Amino acid sequence: MKAIVSGVALLVSIYIIAQFNLTNSLLISVLIISQLVTLFFTAYQTIISTLGMLWKRGTGYLNNTVGRRYALVVCAHNEEQVVGDIVNNLQQLDYPRELYDIYVIADNCSDNTARIVRDLGAIAMERHDKTKVGKGYGIEWFLDKLWGLEDEGKHYDAVAIFDADNLVTTNFLKQVNAKMDADHEVIQVYIDSKNPNDTWITRSYAFSYWATSRIYQLARENIGFSAQLGGTGMVFSASVLKEMGWEAKSLTEDLEFTVKYHLERNKRVAWLHTAKIYDEKPLKFKQSFAQRIRWMKGHFDCAFRYFKPLVKNIVKGKGSRLASLDILIYLIQPTKIVLATSGFGFFFLSLFDPLPNYIQKYVLNVWWAILIPYYALPFIGLVLEKQGKRAWWFIQTYLFSLSWIPIVVYSFFRRNEKTWNPTQHTRSMSIEEVFKEVR
Repeated sequence: MKAIVSGVALLVSIYIIAQFNLTNSLLISVLIISQLVTLFFTAYQTIISTLGMLWKRGTGYLNNTVGRRYALVVCAHNEEQVVGDIVNNLQQLDYPRELYDIYVIADNCSDNTARIVRDLGAIAMERHDKTKVGKGYGIEWFLDKLWGLEDEGKHYDAVAIFDADNLVTTNFLKQVNAKMDADHEVIQVYIDSKNPNDTWITRSYAFSYWATSRIYQLARENIGFSAQLGGTGMVFSASVLKEMGWEAKSLTEDLEFTVKYHLERNKRVAWLHTAKIYDEKPLKFKQSFAQRIRWMKGHFDCAFRYFKPLVKNIVKGKGSRLASLDILIYLIQPTKIVLATSGFGFFFLSLFDPLPNYIQKYVLNVWWAILIPYYALPFIGLVLEKQGKRAWWFIQTYLFSLSWIPIVVYSFFRRNEKTWNPTQHTRSMSIEEVFKEVR
C-alpha cells in the first residue's frame, strides 16, 4: 500500500511541477506530505538496519546440542530432477540419525518423485487433491497425518520444513537444537542461493538475499524483533503447530504464519544465522516474474487482512508494541526498490527548488543524509557476508529490481487471486558443488 501511495505521489508531484508554478499552498502540502512519508520509511529501515548491525549477538556459532527428535519435511510437486539431492543431503546431517526422520510430501505429483524418495530410504507421503492446490494445503494435510502417527509411537519435538530444491549445511539440526534450547519455538534459518552464478537473474537474487539476511533478518534478531519466515528452512516446535494448527493457505503461507504467530502468542520468529539453506533461484526472467507476482499477491492479501489486528495489538499494548509496529511497517512497505526509487525521485525533484525557501534549503541535505546510508547498507551487508568481491553485481541487481514496480501495481489489484503457480526446479547439485558456487 505504501509503495503504491509513494509511487503515485511521486508521479503526481512531477506532473504538478511540470505544469504549474507551485505556489498553491495545497499543492505544496501534498508534495511535503508525500516526501515525509517516503522519508519516514527510508529512515526507519536505515536506522533499524544500522542499529541491528552494531550488535553481534546473532553471528557467532551456537554451542552444538542434541536431544530433540525432528520430522524433516520436504514439500515437492513433480520434483524428480532434484528431490534425490535433498534426501541424500538430509541423511548426512551431523546429528544422531535415530533422532530424525525424513518425509517428502509428494503433492499432486505425476512423475517419479515418490518412487525416488522411497528408493533412497525416506518416507514419501502422497497427496492427491486437485481442489486444494498449494503448499499451505499440503502442509496442513501432512501435519494431520504426522500427529496420527503418534498412536504408532512416533513422537516429534519439532518439525522442519524444506522445499525439494534445497540443500542444507550439515550443522543444521545441531544449530537449530541450540536455538530451541534458548526457548525459541519458531525459527527461520539463513536462506542462501544454490546457484548464484548461473544467470544475471540468479546473481540478482543472490545479491538481494545476502544483503537482506544481514541488514534485515539478522538486524532484527539482534534488536529483538521478529524475523520473517521465508517459506523454507522453517522450524516449528510440535506444540506450537498442534496448538495453532496450520491455517496459513495464502500464496505466502510463510508470511501469514509469521503474523499469526506474533498475534496469537505475542512472540517472535527467531533468526538463525549460523546454519544455511541453499535454495535454487529462477534462471529466467519470466520464471522470476511469475514467482514474484505470487509473492506480492500473497503479501498484499496479508497486508489487508492483518492491518487492523496489528494496529489493535499496538494500541492495546499486547506483547511488544515495537515488534508489532515493525511487522506492520513490513506489510505496508512491500518492496525496497519502490522506496529507493521514490526517494531518488524526490531527491531529483529537490534540485528544482519546488518548495518555499524556508523549507527547500533543508530538503536536499535531508535526502543526502538519508539516501547515502540507505544505498550503502546492502554493500556493507555483502562485505560482512564475505561476498564483497561480488559487489559489482549491484548494477544488474538494481536494474532487475526495477521490475518490482509493475509487479507491485499488478499484484495490488489482483491480491485476492489464489492461483498457485509452482516454480520448476532443474538444478541438480551436491552440497559440495554448492559450496564452490558461493565462494
